Amino acid sequence: MKVPQVLRRQIVEYEKAGFHVTNVEPRSGSHFMLTFAEFSQPVITTKNITCPRAIKNNIANYRRLQREQGEK
Repeated sequence: MKVPQVLRRQIVEYEKAGFHVTNVEPRSGSHFMLTFAEFSQPVITTKNITCPRAIKNNIANYRRLQREQGEK
């Protein structure tokens, strides 16, 4: 499957933050389902994130999700 360049840039930022994407599946329109090694459930995201602040917000949400998974 061909992953769009804007989504590849997002994945690079997520990997810099310590999250590892193991699978990418296309969904409806511009949405993709990302499977992370750190989470038990996949995350659906859009490729249309152009604002760096939005990527930082996603990373913050992934860190919260990782903490919640660690508490269980």
